[in-house]
Amino acid sequence: MYKEAFPEELQKYYYGLFGNEAEDIMKKLREPVEKYYIRVNTLKISRDKLIQELQKEGLKPKRSPHLEEGIYFERQGPNFPDDYNPKLPTVVANKFASESVYQGAQLYAPGVLKANKSIREGDKVQIRDPQGLLVGIGVARMNSKEMILATRGIAVEVTLPKFKLPSLSELKSYEKGYFYAQSLPSMIVPHVLDPREEELIIDMAAAPGGKTSHIAQLLENRGEILALDKSKNRLSKMKLELKRLGVKNVKLIHMDSRNLPDLGLKADKILLDVPCTALGVRPKLWETKTPKDIDATARYQRHFINAAIKTLRKGGVLIYSTCTLSYEENEGNVKYMLKKGLKLEEQKIIIGSPGIGIKEVQRFYPHKHKTQGFFIARLRKVS
Repeated sequence: MYKEAFPEELQKYYYGLFGNEAEDIMKKLREPVEKYYIRVNTLKISRDKLIQELQKEGLKPKRSPHLEEGIYFERQGPNFPDDYNPKLPTVVANKFASESVYQGAQLYAPGVLKANKSIREGDKVQIRDPQGLLVGIGVARMNSKEMILATRGIAVEVTLPKFKLPSLSELKSYEKGYFYAQSLPSMIVPHVLDPREEELIIDMAAAPGGKTSHIAQLLENRGEILALDKSKNRLSKMKLELKRLGVKNVKLIHMDSRNLPDLGLKADKILLDVPCTALGVRPKLWETKTPKDIDATARYQRHFINAAIKTLRKGGVLIYSTCTLSYEENEGNVKYMLKKGLKLEEQKIIIGSPGIGIKEVQRFYPHKHKTQGFFIARLRKVS
């Protein structure tokens, strides 16, 4: 059933790129990650102390074998088969709400698109996404009319989601800024950057602030990081997030980072976690991207790459990362950078697989590494 989540032309693209492994990749993309990672905020707490805090809050955290600041939780599920039909009154949720319910969240009224008119408060109901996929079963906390009209509140208390990941944002340890929910590959990026406090470091697409705050953490709040984003709203949220985490060495700049050279700076290190097709993000209930989107996005990314190269001093380092699986957005753009006077370097931490035709980069595959699909390259400007 997982194949129906992907457009036919994207399926063909995956088979062409990954061969027989394409089926395993698509199957895993439909599911949430097996290990749900958080990053210990060592600006405020040690890993051992946070583990104790989380255990007190009823969770079962485990230490990452790869990173000292990594903690993960095991995913629960699947709790029912793909073809399960509970024959209950149906509530249809939008794509975003469906993906949340699918992983164990409650269904809030703003996420409801439709509901059987017969539903009354207290009824057992099934929740399906707009395409008909069963994402969870629960108890109605509103009648059908209230679900559609209400702008807040729980519409369905989810008792049996397809999968179950821990809910962390309401924990006291979260409120205190002791951790940041972040995937394992995303956590590796700042280590590959290897920041030093005397360097001018720029994060070109910084919001919501996961990698920026991690760089600050590795620097122990020393030095200065310039964090750019073109969305004022996202930067406002990032400011609050940095405050929660106790980060003090980040300067936020509201601008489209394609215009970065206008600042007239020469950076020692640049992180470009570039806007991408996000084909590696899990769970992927329904994918809409096609190879045409891949080509268009890869071309768009080169505007950011050109701006980064112009701003980087000679000898400076560029970290290029994406959360996508395509060749064009990853190795294809690395080859473009090599023609522009950059040279690939080995990475400090290698957990992923070698790239397609380029061994110095690393790729993360959902079926091999039990992570999001992800890509990391480290390049130095030599001319």
